[in-house]
Amino acid sequence: MSMLSGLFANRSIRFKLLFYFVIITLFSILALSFLGSTLYKNAIEEETNAHTVQMMDQVKNHIEVYIQEMDNIIYYLSQDSSVIQFMKWSNTDSKLFPVLDSKVKKLQGVYIEKHVEIAGAMIVSDNNQFASAGLEQITRDPMTEEQWYKKAVQQPDHIHLFSHPIGRNIRAEQNLSADQVLSFVRAVKDPSTGEVLGVILIDMKLDIIQDIIESAPLGKSGFIFIMDEKGGVVYSPVNPTVYRISGNWLEGRSGKVFRHINEQEYQMVYNTFPEFDWRIIGVFPLKESLQVVADIQFYTVIIALVTLLLAFMASWYFTNSIVRPVGKLRSLMKKVEEGELHLRFPSKTKDEIGQLGSSFNNMVQEIDNLIHLVYLEQKEKREAELKILQAQIKPHFLYNTLDTIQWMAQDRDADDIVDIVVALTHLFRISLSKGREVIPLSDEIQHVESYLIIQMARYEDKLSYEIEIPPELAVQSVLKIILQPLVENAIYHGIKAKLGKGKIRITGKEEDSKLVLIVEDDGIGFEAERLAQMNESFHAIRQSSEDRGYGLYNVNERIKLTHGTGYGLTIESESGRGSKIVVRLPLMLALF
Repeated sequence: MSMLSGLFANRSIRFKLLFYFVIITLFSILALSFLGSTLYKNAIEEETNAHTVQMMDQVKNHIEVYIQEMDNIIYYLSQDSSVIQFMKWSNTDSKLFPVLDSKVKKLQGVYIEKHVEIAGAMIVSDNNQFASAGLEQITRDPMTEEQWYKKAVQQPDHIHLFSHPIGRNIRAEQNLSADQVLSFVRAVKDPSTGEVLGVILIDMKLDIIQDIIESAPLGKSGFIFIMDEKGGVVYSPVNPTVYRISGNWLEGRSGKVFRHINEQEYQMVYNTFPEFDWRIIGVFPLKESLQVVADIQFYTVIIALVTLLLAFMASWYFTNSIVRPVGKLRSLMKKVEEGELHLRFPSKTKDEIGQLGSSFNNMVQEIDNLIHLVYLEQKEKREAELKILQAQIKPHFLYNTLDTIQWMAQDRDADDIVDIVVALTHLFRISLSKGREVIPLSDEIQHVESYLIIQMARYEDKLSYEIEIPPELAVQSVLKIILQPLVENAIYHGIKAKLGKGKIRITGKEEDSKLVLIVEDDGIGFEAERLAQMNESFHAIRQSSEDRGYGLYNVNERIKLTHGTGYGLTIESESGRGSKIVVRLPLMLALF
């Protein structure tokens, strides 16, 4: 897997898509072809086997009908009184024998005339007397010494079949050879004593079986034949293959086997006659039955190759429809990397690539806007830094000047002037803070208190203040000059417009893991509309240029830019009853 990943890592999307499409198509075609061929092959085999078994059953049933018919004829003959008398006849009554012989022959002739399949019949008694119709004795040797006679006597309760009865002392009057007849033999018992009186033999023409078997063909080269219990062929169509089939191959009473004969594979399906051990066997070459499958497989390969070619062409067209716009997008990205932010992807569709192009256009536009915004912010920052630098030059000069005024006021015992100068000196010193933006809360409190001292000297009895900051919060770090603008706003927009004396109260506390500073006044407060407008502006990420002119907004923006949007200012006010400005800052211990 790692080798495959390494092989495809640096390949183009076109190559990967073509490879995957071709592989998937090829796999699908091969899987369907293999599965279809296998299923069709199994279906052909099952159908062939079923047809063979059906034909064999049909042949077997017809043959069993004739065998049963011959057995019935033998039974009827054995039950006839004249046949019984003939078998019991002895030399003591010589006048009766011609009469009995004539009756028996006449009876046999009746059955032969009604059943054209019978070639001849013979009745042999145990005292070697016989009467026949259609058959004649060849020599004067006793019939009771014939093998067929002895076997019938040994097993009197069964009918015995002899195929190709060569070597008998009998010949047929119709000039039929032993290979053209099938002999049926059964012993005859005395109805009263059960003793064997003799044997009845009937020769049936084998062409009856030939007609039955040849009426049930198995394809072009298949055939059905009958095998006796010794493995000999009872009947088979003219075929060189049948004599190469061994009875040892056939195990059990039924089944199927596969064997190579003359460099060709054959399937043999066999079954056994129920009353004797003859087998009926269907033989057919597998090549013939599966030739249709082979043809289908051949045409499947042709169709698969054509389909694969068409799939490759379709895949090439499809991959081009994907790769071409992706390549265009990649080229645009490279140019955008070089700074050509005016370029845009010409999206003509609304699919995934079109959406990707639209996103690319939006991204480039946003980058262009951000670059422009950063440029403006940097410009504003440089201007602000310049103003701060200029503003810091003045406090340094004023700080040194105030220090001189303080010593001069002390020399003249002007304590009130000294207090104001000291407060103003602290105000400037903390404002500078050696260039630091973050100072301890204690310094910030001292800074705003210095501012309040100066304002109280200016407004005399108009203003008072109160500061309550817990000692444990005084060591927290805060942005410098965040309380003075709030106090200044409270004086000029709240207390100054109020009749009588006003008071400013500054408190601090910890709430929800935040440092909360509160500046309250009992001035005139804000109208509800103006209050909502101010709070809405405080929650905005960036204030408008008009809002940035007010100290409150500057403080709020500095806090948000430094600590995030979760911090900043909130105003609570009621017209005529004062205002409360809440400052939320993160808890940060001072490291100075």
